[in-house]
Amino acid sequence: MSVDVDLNGHPDHDGAGPTTFSDADLPAGSGGIYCFHVGAGGELIILIDERGESSVDRVYSPSAWRSVRGDVWRKGLLLQG
Repeated sequence: MSVDVDLNGHPDHDGAGPTTFSDADLPAGSGGIYCFHVGAGGELIILIDERGESSVDRVYSPSAWRSVRGDVWRKGLLLQG
């Protein structure tokens, strides 16, 4: 699985555009998968879930992103999308 994020801005100048967080990029054998959560203020939080425990990998401000696809982390549960 992976989480795909479409970032705002100009791709040639800001590095904006589609960004992918792929499970294949995580250490082998860790059992980790990427997932995301949208905070109450609209911030996009990219998480790594390892056997039910999540850790924050990256946070984007509400104005930095426009869409996201992938598995969702909600209220302590991983919801596969």
